[in-house]
Amino acid sequence: SRVSCTDTAMALARAFCATPTTPTRVVSARVARRRLSASPARRARLVARNADGHDVSVSLPEDSVGDGAAETGARPELLFEPPPVPRPAAAAPPADLAPLADALEPPLEPEPPLELPLEPEPHPPTLAEDIAEDAFPEADDAASSTGSRETLPDPPSAAPGRATRGARPILGRLALCRNDPSLAPYEGLLKARYDLHESRYDEIVRNEGSLKEFAESYKRYGIHKDVSPGAKPGDVTYVEYAPGAKRLSLMGDFNEWTPWEFEGEKDDFGNWTVKIPNAAGLRHGAAVRVAMETSDGEYFDRIPAWIQQIAPAVQETEANYHNGVYYDPPLEERHEWRHEKIVDDQNSASTHPSSLRIYEAHVGMSSEAHGYGTYREFADTHLRRIADLGYSAVQLMAVADHAYYASFGYQVTNFFAPAHRSGSPEDLKYLVDAAHGLGMKVLMDVVHAHASDNAIDGLNTFDGTNGHYFHSEPGLGWHKLWGTRMFNYGKYETLRFLLSNLRYWSEEFQFDGFRFDGVTAMLYTHRGVYWDFLGGQSEFYGEHADDDACAYLMLANRLLREECADPKVGTSVVTIAEDVSGQTGVCRPVWHGGLGFDLRLSMGPPDKWATLANEPDFNWSPSRVLDLVTNRSPEPAVAYLESHDQCLVGDKTFAFNLMDGAMYECMSKSVTPTHPAIERGVALHKMARLLTLALGGEAWMAFMGNEFGHPEWVDFPREGNGFSFQHARRQWSLRENQELFYADLERFDGGLMKCDKTHGLLRSNERLERKTAHHVKDDASVLAFHCGTNLIVCNLHPHESYPYYKIGSEFGGTYELVLDTDAVEYGGDGGFDKKKR
Repeated sequence: SRVSCTDTAMALARAFCATPTTPTRVVSARVARRRLSASPARRARLVARNADGHDVSVSLPEDSVGDGAAETGARPELLFEPPPVPRPAAAAPPADLAPLADALEPPLEPEPPLELPLEPEPHPPTLAEDIAEDAFPEADDAASSTGSRETLPDPPSAAPGRATRGARPILGRLALCRNDPSLAPYEGLLKARYDLHESRYDEIVRNEGSLKEFAESYKRYGIHKDVSPGAKPGDVTYVEYAPGAKRLSLMGDFNEWTPWEFEGEKDDFGNWTVKIPNAAGLRHGAAVRVAMETSDGEYFDRIPAWIQQIAPAVQETEANYHNGVYYDPPLEERHEWRHEKIVDDQNSASTHPSSLRIYEAHVGMSSEAHGYGTYREFADTHLRRIADLGYSAVQLMAVADHAYYASFGYQVTNFFAPAHRSGSPEDLKYLVDAAHGLGMKVLMDVVHAHASDNAIDGLNTFDGTNGHYFHSEPGLGWHKLWGTRMFNYGKYETLRFLLSNLRYWSEEFQFDGFRFDGVTAMLYTHRGVYWDFLGGQSEFYGEHADDDACAYLMLANRLLREECADPKVGTSVVTIAEDVSGQTGVCRPVWHGGLGFDLRLSMGPPDKWATLANEPDFNWSPSRVLDLVTNRSPEPAVAYLESHDQCLVGDKTFAFNLMDGAMYECMSKSVTPTHPAIERGVALHKMARLLTLALGGEAWMAFMGNEFGHPEWVDFPREGNGFSFQHARRQWSLRENQELFYADLERFDGGLMKCDKTHGLLRSNERLERKTAHHVKDDASVLAFHCGTNLIVCNLHPHESYPYYKIGSEFGGTYELVLDTDAVEYGGDGGFDKKKR
């Protein structure tokens, strides 16, 4: 088929034809007048759906795929898994040669060529189907070795979605190792890791009854109404784990901060229980702290570890300490939930975890004013616009309270309290409920890799020891670069604290999933510090592995999927790992020997994009761009052009890297001619987002404000910048001015999100180890590849246009334009006739 690349360049197409012989129309377009402009003429064409309405895949001869395939050696990928082809039975040898045939090993017979089915599946197989498919070859191998097949139970039933309840490895072998031969030398280590997780699980069940009940400890630990036998209305009980303390008491403004008025009793496991009678006057909203004394006579006070609200310091810009708050609001002040969690629909591209379109947001910096944004302001002002753009999930950063605002929320001091600067816990519930009402999931950026070293407000030396929930050894207990405390996941009470924390946010605040921060620092005892991961399996297992942390992550995913599955929602929880090491199995089910995550962040490409943005045009070759986006782990990934990491102080947003100082004065569309840096930057900003979404993973993420090319960088108020909010906010007014290119970039982002929702670009990447392109021409700077039955064509040349450019396709038929980066409404020249086919 022919696709016309005029002054434009990228096209996404979906082929439909009644039969494989349906003729393909030649699409032509007018050549733009400004063909050899000094600024680049990069644009994109997205093409989909034809008028016939039939979805037929056609297997074309190799020589019809296009001239680019021959040059690069790349054949078009199989978009749908072909059906199994039985091997023909070998003919029996003549009787006189039978003894000789028995003595010799029969030669291998060539397998017949695979053929694509004429009718593709509506969607690739789900992960639940993949799990069942992976399990039984193990049994087949065992049966074939004995010459007989034992009767095996049915495969574990998979709940709709992704989880498999109560699943175990079959015949003691891990599917993770069977499916990846490179893991064979490490199967013993991986099996030991799995067995460690199983032993922890069994221990919890013996002691607590179930993993779910264990994770409900947040209802008992901390400060709560006393419901024990003999308690009176208004009595309060406080439970805390502090084995290093000799004495412990609760004090606050309710007793004028008298330290030893209400002392607790300690059990054999280091748990303290303090009883406060109704007469003491401890009520909702009271400021509290816990006073402790160690065996060597040291006295100090801390904020209770399980506290659910924090009182702000007097002046946030000074080193004043915070206080905990006893949180027990009356019923009339509690949020009344109006909407349920979002249920996954396997037939919907909007809610399936592998086609999530995630909007990463920081509520505190979501205001344009110089100050802290609030939960209610974000819900009322921004959520509707995010949903209208086409995003299916909001990922909230900095949810757990952190005394140091400039830490971006990654130095948590109070794990059960929402960030106090943005509002009350009920305000956060209001935000989550509002997002659910708009059909969007809400994910929490959870920090369980480490904790702040703040001892006054946080958990560091909580009971006077260097241990408590952390490693006490200096080499393991502190992160060498971050200066934060590292959890000891081998401790029973650490597991209680962290697993309860997940259940708390999931149950009390109705979060739909979690993005686990700093997973690399959890997986290895070296924490990833000064360690270059080169991709060898030996880097992931053995002496450097933190198997206790791996066991915790397996328990966490098991808890969220099996133990805490909502009967109404099922197992629709989404878990994402921020791991830069690329360890195999992070996104494989726990019973396969993996860690159980749905997705991992594709962390390499964004940094490479940032580098490429500062390089000249001739470095933007199709082969380099293709390798940049696709060179990632084969496991399901979240693709993104930039997150908050890429635009922190010391770096810039992608748009600012492309256009730099020209953005201050030249973003107006009324200025003619358009500044070359602006024309180039606007075009490349759109193309990079499209290429990353289409090639880079199974889900998509964008950081707040960068969808419209937010300028400059992010920097939080701190002493070094005079505690300024200048770069800790979002300048939303830029996108409201229709005379600026910011509005066009936002419209394109919305068009891209809706294109994925309608035509399944992300979903087409499922089950592909690595996306390939069948047309890569560096001399012409043209790149073409398929997303399912969609075709994307990209002209990366800075000034050449091609009015009649021939590109092959696996799918014959008539092509229709569905997204064009050069459309006028997206800040382009609009040189292509949308009505042409």
